[in-house]
Amino acid sequence: MIVAKAPYRISFFGGGSDYPEWFNEHGGAFLSTAIDHFVFVSVRTKAPFTRNKYRILWRIVEEVENKADIQHPVVREALSLLDIKDCMDITYFGDLPSGTGMGSSSSFTVALLAALHASQNSQPNDLELANEAIKIEREKLNETVGIQDQIAAAFGGFNHVTIQPGGKFSITKVLLSSSRLKEFNDRLLLVYTGVTRHASVVAKSKVSNFDKTEKSIQRLQEMVTEGHQILEGNQNLDDFGKLLHEAWMQKRGLASSVTNDSINNLYEHGLKHGALGGKLLGAGGGGFMLFFVKEGMRSQLQKQLNNYAIVPLNVAAPGVTVSMQDTNTHAAQYQQIWDKSQFSSE
Repeated sequence: MIVAKAPYRISFFGGGSDYPEWFNEHGGAFLSTAIDHFVFVSVRTKAPFTRNKYRILWRIVEEVENKADIQHPVVREALSLLDIKDCMDITYFGDLPSGTGMGSSSSFTVALLAALHASQNSQPNDLELANEAIKIEREKLNETVGIQDQIAAAFGGFNHVTIQPGGKFSITKVLLSSSRLKEFNDRLLLVYTGVTRHASVVAKSKVSNFDKTEKSIQRLQEMVTEGHQILEGNQNLDDFGKLLHEAWMQKRGLASSVTNDSINNLYEHGLKHGALGGKLLGAGGGGFMLFFVKEGMRSQLQKQLNNYAIVPLNVAAPGVTVSMQDTNTHAAQYQQIWDKSQFSSE
């Protein structure tokens, strides 16, 4: 059995500029970090004479004979893209809920691709995995998504990413001392609002509004460099929190679906009890709210939000990894037996 894991991510600045509808004309950028919560995908090659060729366990259990009949769109397209012919069991689970602004869909896609490649004795690099995930989500499934989540899941770490018109991107690692990184990490508070949503639906309203919100997207893109400079320039981290507040003010004006009264009330409550700024992660509409707190104020704010689920985290987590667990050494023999049998031609 092969197990791949890919991290969730937190995006601080630049969201919106990672959509092709924007960066193909203007270029784009984002500042984000992978965190130490993960999506896990296990893949097991099984005997070809089992009843159904594919078994996929997610929120439902699928057992089908043909790839085209698989309901899970990413699994179906990944098997097709890699031209997988082996019989397979595929299982998925994640540390955090899906549809919550943490990039879970792309983390799943990247982890699945890595596991499937490993099952075929292939070892693509991080760039290849990110590009394959983008191809599946953008081209095969026609989802309205950006490209930052796939990059974060594949590469991991804490990154400043610049996107050129056309989609070519370059990654600059955010280089902080261990003490600076800990100081930064101690300022973060991740709060679950309890609301899930389909990111692509929320994103469509933002993308269709780009003509009206051009100045806001440009400002959000500029903040990427400013945020990076605050971190590496050893400026007061309060400045990062204040910049994050400005970013949220810009983001929530991109479309009416980004926020609501409940989310706005939560944010204002956070500001009153120790937060300098924050934002709703992902496309908006629900999911996780990230607060950046004043020094030494995280415990106080956490007590004020005791009705919410608070998720501990560490930034700069590693990207996708693959491990082998009790590999089925009989897989090749099974295939040889099957190919020689009378049933293989039926």
